[in-house]
Amino acid sequence: MKLSVAANWDFELLDGLALIPEVSSVYAKLPYDLVGGGRAGSVLPGVNWDTAAAYIQAAHERDLEFSYLINAPCLANLEQTREGKGLLLDFVGKLAGLGVDNVAISNLALVSLVRRNFPELRVRGSVLSWPTSLPRLKQQEAMGVDPLILPYSEFTRDFPALERIRAEISCGAVLFANISCIYHCQCLAEHACSVGHASQENGGNNGKLAMFDSYLWQCTRHRLLHPEAFLMSRWIRPEDLHVYEAMGYDEFKIIDRSRSTAWLLRAANAYASRRYDGNLLDIVSLEMFGDPRGFHPNIEEQSLKTLTHFDASERRLMMRMFRLRQQLLALNVCIDNEALSDFLDGFRTVRCSETFCDECRYCHRHAARAVHYDRIEAARLAKEIDELVDEFTTAKW
Repeated sequence: MKLSVAANWDFELLDGLALIPEVSSVYAKLPYDLVGGGRAGSVLPGVNWDTAAAYIQAAHERDLEFSYLINAPCLANLEQTREGKGLLLDFVGKLAGLGVDNVAISNLALVSLVRRNFPELRVRGSVLSWPTSLPRLKQQEAMGVDPLILPYSEFTRDFPALERIRAEISCGAVLFANISCIYHCQCLAEHACSVGHASQENGGNNGKLAMFDSYLWQCTRHRLLHPEAFLMSRWIRPEDLHVYEAMGYDEFKIIDRSRSTAWLLRAANAYASRRYDGNLLDIVSLEMFGDPRGFHPNIEEQSLKTLTHFDASERRLMMRMFRLRQQLLALNVCIDNEALSDFLDGFRTVRCSETFCDECRYCHRHAARAVHYDRIEAARLAKEIDELVDEFTTAKW
């Protein structure tokens, strides 16, 4: 088994990961760069090019590969112009000069550009390229993408599809271990484009280094009122990794780059040992729930500093957002891992792609015994989120 772990630019994280034989690589990116990625720059620890170069070298000294993410799906048509392609090639050339082992790309036009001009630089896949079917996966394999990252909603609990994919593709295939996005989120594409632009240099943020992220707030509200949504997310329990290994999947991706070193090491150790006793939210990444100490300590401080970029009404909205996030973390949501020992087995017979969740109610039944939090307080917080999102979406601010 190989683990690819999110890096937060902390050198102590590399020291800890080097002690876990299963960890073969780390991945990261600058909070803001030309292409952007799958997280808004405002929720990532700040780092400059010099630090990045030293970090990549330090990873190599510990026998860890380094993957740089250039996985924003929308490049504002940079890839369509001669000048834009020149900027992109200069940027990728700078990454190659830093010694990155590979780049993870979502925009397929950029994949073609990199494969033509940097044939020795390996290209890893991205879930944000939407390879949501076997034909799309095979098309990306033919483009030279290796390994492919399998979309979690479509495949992680669809065992017949996983078996067929593994039989039909010859390149590597990676599964997310601790992803927590809403199952088949209807806003996935919009959210990906939003955070992609929010991590691009001059990406439409007018110098503001924070974003409201209404998509994240709405999915948080959904979880508060629908505890089964915590279980519908396509994470994998450490105890269930063997199910996927038996099908030929040997690499798993651990998120999230906004997490603290202690949190990332805890998650990596849990998956490496294939066991975790306690609350799954200690190792499954959710941005509004779980261990309050699990987030990188610099992020909230640097977000507060950016308030000077906003006018009075915007600052008021952002302060409401910060306070509400603290209340959500204090809700102390628990997903009892032990109570889910037989949970994955049900997906041998439940075909989610052919079933309406409200009719099936398999996850509902397991949530009743495994997901614990104060439902009354959750309803109150959901109402506060409604008011917060309403203020944002009706342009009152």
